[in-house]
Amino acid sequence: MNRTIFYSAVALSLLGIDAASAADDCVVKVGRVVPITGPLLDMGRETPWLDENKVKPINDAGGLQVGDRKCKIEYKIYDTKGTSSGSGAAATQAILDDKVDVIMAQGTPDTTNAPSDLCERYKVPCILSDTPIEAWLYGPDGKPKTFESSFMFFFSVPDLVKNHIGMIKALPGGFNGTIGYLYPNDPDGVVFASLFDPAFNTEGWKVVDPGRFGQGLPDFSAIINQFKRAHVEVVTGVLAPPDLQSYLQQAAQLGFKPKMYIIDKGTGYPEPMKVLGDFGIDILSVNFWSPAFPGKSKFGGYDGQGLVDAYESQNTGKSYSPPLAWSDASYDVLFDALQRAGSTDKEALIKAIGETDIDSVVGHIKFNDQHYSVSPLGGAQWRRDEKSGELVKENVFNSVYPEVKVTAPMRLYQQ
Repeated sequence: MNRTIFYSAVALSLLGIDAASAADDCVVKVGRVVPITGPLLDMGRETPWLDENKVKPINDAGGLQVGDRKCKIEYKIYDTKGTSSGSGAAATQAILDDKVDVIMAQGTPDTTNAPSDLCERYKVPCILSDTPIEAWLYGPDGKPKTFESSFMFFFSVPDLVKNHIGMIKALPGGFNGTIGYLYPNDPDGVVFASLFDPAFNTEGWKVVDPGRFGQGLPDFSAIINQFKRAHVEVVTGVLAPPDLQSYLQQAAQLGFKPKMYIIDKGTGYPEPMKVLGDFGIDILSVNFWSPAFPGKSKFGGYDGQGLVDAYESQNTGKSYSPPLAWSDASYDVLFDALQRAGSTDKEALIKAIGETDIDSVVGHIKFNDQHYSVSPLGGAQWRRDEKSGELVKENVFNSVYPEVKVTAPMRLYQQ
């Protein structure tokens, strides 16, 4: 898709921009806290293409109209290295050293939670996404935190539980009722296990739980053999890409192939799935974004497919991944709030973010009193495209959010 066409005059008019006007000295400094290296690097692969795609048309046209000024948008990428300590260090540099006006962070609690805590401490506006709401909302004591400066939009774990139970019940031919757990001892694993376990028990299913294990476990053989002895037919879990790769390779070597894997986190990104190759075909997971989702960007006017087409046409040989859309929507939240605030003052901007009520490529965003907005989800399954031979992600389940379109029927794992 031609970039000039993609940013039409209609799209620029949505920004409130007069291309003939020159920006004054107003600059909004955005600190983009993203995993560029480390175990979560797949969540930052579209950076900085997305940032340029979103920011450059505004700056080229003279800036974003904020009150009576035109403001240029200046962003800087801070690598979290895929760890909680790394994200804290990145946000500290952005807030204290570089004096950014706003933090934007995404990609699991390891990337969002420490920056959010720092934004609360220093009263910096913080726009967060791509982390299950409960993994951000609840503290170590199991109670919800109170936020003043930070705002999260993503799916909720209760919706995820409904989605996964629905997918299990929809498995062709049913299953024997025995489920194995792959939940590590990290924020996602602990929260997901605590919420999935009672739900699965309520269904009367037998659970085989090897306990919480350390991220980066080199040998899964004991867990796999436990699953084999118990005749596990469905395995659920939340694994980072390297752990998922290690597990599936070892499961294949030990001859364990359940009817279905429902694995989140590592299954959401095309590059690790390409590395998995045939091991990854037919794995089910939450679909936390694809062009099957409803909605359009307020600042640009394109839908999800338009965003994907732009990315893939300008990045030959690369496939989109969901963070592309969450970053795009985060910028929409920021731009909309800046225009409604009419000011770059931090307090005014925080108030305006809290009053967000917009459509985006990830769906509608409207924050509640606890500073989060629940986004839709679906059920994803990886397939190999018959024509291209490439792995593609299909949406195969939408009972929880029917507005997310089904694009293919569900299949059992490599049966």
